[in-house]
Amino acid sequence: MALSPYLGNDPFFGQMERALDNAFQRALGGRSGDLMMFPSLLGPSSVPAGSHPMDIVETPAAFELHCDAPGFSPDDISVEMNEGVMTISGKRKEEKREEKDGKVVRRERTMSSFSRSFTLPDNVKDEGVAASLVNGVLKVTVPKAEPKAQPQPKRITVSGGEAA
Repeated sequence: MALSPYLGNDPFFGQMERALDNAFQRALGGRSGDLMMFPSLLGPSSVPAGSHPMDIVETPAAFELHCDAPGFSPDDISVEMNEGVMTISGKRKEEKREEKDGKVVRRERTMSSFSRSFTLPDNVKDEGVAASLVNGVLKVTVPKAEPKAQPQPKRITVSGGEAA
């Protein structure tokens, strides 16, 4: 007896299959079959479920990444660049404080964190990257590099000769 896939009307199986398919598409999908674990800064927008949405603005001089980070302090946020990938993450810890005027009935604001990684394009500078947190909005500015000169086409002269 051969094994065959279950094609019944099981809603859990359909959801699980879609979730696995989406996970593989996000992890292995990319441009022209390239293996891309992180979305490109310039690529199509697709915010993975449960991740922190960010706006990316391209100006003539730089790329700017904007995201909401209410309640975070600059010490809670990390911006790292490594081998062409920028990772922006934040982690806010629970505040321990005494309630003097009453007791806490429910505490729903304990800890929050986020992390996003992007593949940087070739035309950015590693130096001069700046990040600021103003009124709960994080702004990361990545300056553009001068475009590299394109090599000019070169014509190769074909010589004639006798066959050996």
